[in-house]
Amino acid sequence: MARINELPPPPDEPVRSPAVNVRGEEPIELRGPAGGLEARIFGPNDATHAVVVCHPHPLYGGTMHSPVPLSIARGLAERPRTAFLRFNFRSVPSSEGQHDHGKGEVDDVSAAIALLRSRHPRASLCVCGHSFGSWVGLKAAARDGGVDRVALVGPSIRFFQFSPLDGAPFRGRLAIFIGDQDEYCDPDEARVLADTIGAELRLFQGFDHHFLKSRRTLAEAVVPFLAPESSM
Repeated sequence: MARINELPPPPDEPVRSPAVNVRGEEPIELRGPAGGLEARIFGPNDATHAVVVCHPHPLYGGTMHSPVPLSIARGLAERPRTAFLRFNFRSVPSSEGQHDHGKGEVDDVSAAIALLRSRHPRASLCVCGHSFGSWVGLKAAARDGGVDRVALVGPSIRFFQFSPLDGAPFRGRLAIFIGDQDEYCDPDEARVLADTIGAELRLFQGFDHHFLKSRRTLAEAVVPFLAPESSM
């Protein structure tokens, strides 16, 4: 596995993406251990798949409106009988609380999982995260024990320890989606991680950490993994 490095100092005023509403989603009250978390939910009552979408590192400008999670949310909104919940971690406007370097953010994901499960108790529950969001999302899914699938998009394994996880390992299906030009995880590191945690590996030629080449292409690969066709 790659050596874990310290994150570079975050900017004093990180640049954040403007707020974007996905057609059909609604704001919802999400209470986390540190207070209220800004959140939006989408999906029919008869959803067969329900996905918690986790954004990149909040200290570096990550929010639920960041391009990668937003593209995935838009793709999920086009999928029949699929629900999703996206939210801002603690300390991200307008969510309460202070950044907790991953520990408290795992609790935030757990709160999102619990809320989505309460809305769609019969749906297959999944978690999808980009970069920092993939790290805390996987931890929360492993701790929960009832999550079926986790998609790790651009896992920054040079900064975050994905394996071994604290506590029980994740028992569901895993997939890693990464560009061959990712700045924080090269293809060889991704293959080692996939072998270590038992994940499928989807490698995108010519893509960087932020999937600037085509986020639509990324979403078209991630969404079928999270919400496969079902006859439920």
